Amino acid sequence: MRRIQWLVPVLAFGAWLGAVGVTSACPNCKEALAAQTGDAARLKDGYFYSILFMMGMPFLLLGTGSLMVVRAVKRGALPKL
Repeated sequence: MRRIQWLVPVLAFGAWLGAVGVTSACPNCKEALAAQTGDAARLKDGYFYSILFMMGMPFLLLGTGSLMVVRAVKRGALPKL
């Protein structure tokens, strides 16, 4: 039973990693940013990290909340689910 609990998140994470390489920006934006030099070229890195942050934050918050609830149930602070 314990293996099955971890199997679904691991498979979902693997599928997400597999899909990351497939996704891409629109061709015009991608080429326009790639052609820039100097500080303007770092703009694409800003877009990249902001998208990662926006996509990752809900999962981080839900995961942290779930972990806190599970720990509280194990310690007896909450009734068993």
